[in-house]
Amino acid sequence: MSKQSGRTKIDIADVLNLPLETKSQEEAKEKKLSSFTEGRLKVYDSNINNVDIFLKLLSERVNRQLASSMVGCVHCGMCAESCHYVLARPDDPTMTPAYKADKIRRIFKRHMDWTGRIFPWWVHADIPRDDEDLNRLKNIVFGTCSACRRCTMNCPMGVDTALLIRLARGILTELGIVPEGVFNVSRDTWETGNQMAVSEEDYLETLDWMKEELQEELEIPEIDIPVDKKYCDFMYTINPREIKFDPRSIADAAKIFHFAGERWTMPSWGWDQTNFGLFSGDDRLGGFVAKNLYEAAVNLRARRIVISECGHGYRSSRWEGYNWAEYDQNIPSESVVLTLMRYIQEGRIKVDPSKNQEPVTFHDSCNVARSGDLVDEPRWILERTCSDFREMSPNRKENFCCTGGSGLLSMAEYKPLRMEVAELKAEQLKATGAKLVCTICHNCVDGLTDVIKHYELDMKVVQIIELVANALVIDP
Repeated sequence: MSKQSGRTKIDIADVLNLPLETKSQEEAKEKKLSSFTEGRLKVYDSNINNVDIFLKLLSERVNRQLASSMVGCVHCGMCAESCHYVLARPDDPTMTPAYKADKIRRIFKRHMDWTGRIFPWWVHADIPRDDEDLNRLKNIVFGTCSACRRCTMNCPMGVDTALLIRLARGILTELGIVPEGVFNVSRDTWETGNQMAVSEEDYLETLDWMKEELQEELEIPEIDIPVDKKYCDFMYTINPREIKFDPRSIADAAKIFHFAGERWTMPSWGWDQTNFGLFSGDDRLGGFVAKNLYEAAVNLRARRIVISECGHGYRSSRWEGYNWAEYDQNIPSESVVLTLMRYIQEGRIKVDPSKNQEPVTFHDSCNVARSGDLVDEPRWILERTCSDFREMSPNRKENFCCTGGSGLLSMAEYKPLRMEVAELKAEQLKATGAKLVCTICHNCVDGLTDVIKHYELDMKVVQIIELVANALVIDP
């Protein structure tokens, strides 16, 4: 540990030298899980030449877009001024996006670029020597970057550092050189079709439970949470977190859909719109999850896919997943935020902002704002459903990450560093004076909750659908 600016700082060497945990991988092999025996779930093998495999996969995966980010950096420092890791640790050069990306660029230059082959000393080209070097790279690309893409938005050369981070993560995932939490989520997704290993029985029971609560609360016996209903206006997909930890968000959605007179359904399979393939860099996993969702919509003859409040779920399901699954985008999709906005605009539901009196601010999710261009719509709703809406600064595409992005919430070993750099987010939240921070991402709900708890802030996290449900005017 060291001290900077009067605060105790983590020694970054303690993070970069964290060992590879393989307990879960060994258990998967012992249990002979189908995903492992069929070769979908990759595990670490110390008896093979992992460096050679890494270099081979790098050669196969670099495309024009990646190559431009490999060679485009001029080390101007603009990325450093954009990164919350750097701003929280200004005296630590290893936190700069350029430093992290250079660890990948050096390998690219030595292995694929002619200058690095002839003059490696001149262009600082290098390749991993052994598995220890690969493990160190794992700690850099998984542990010191939330892939928020704020640096990309501010790079004058258009370098996409998050793209390079995902490339390295994907190759390391093929070698089983991954944080244990990432492996566990990938395993559960391959085995059960959703990232939290929710069984079909638990899923359906939770929906029934929420339906019964709604019927009792509203005294409307015909209110429903339909499953596998064909020819509906839309199929609603959710984050598994909603089943396990926040089922009330499903009830809020069902309540709003009912009073809007909507014809909707949820699928019994393919309901998980989140996609850990985006975080791990595993395109096969990404394609598997996305295809399940798209085929569910096709089988149910749904006109649209409506995606509940989840940043990476929105990005993955609406755009990236079609590429990973090599699937034609024949059914339109949208965030539930747009669905709610349309209901209010068309008068299908009425809302009363006086029902949400506490001051509320809005946190822009990275994958929605910077990678999805959905920034004004949630604010339009908040201005009509809340009495006291306050902007935090900076906001929209310049907003800072909740610190839990890119799957970091699943990587317990990196939480101390994550909470340290979260100081910036905590100050941003505190400055608003709000009692509620609203976000349209379940991942951000947990990330922001961690920040609020760690820095003892007097506020709580809510989502758009909860505030709309609270503000709903129900005629007798």
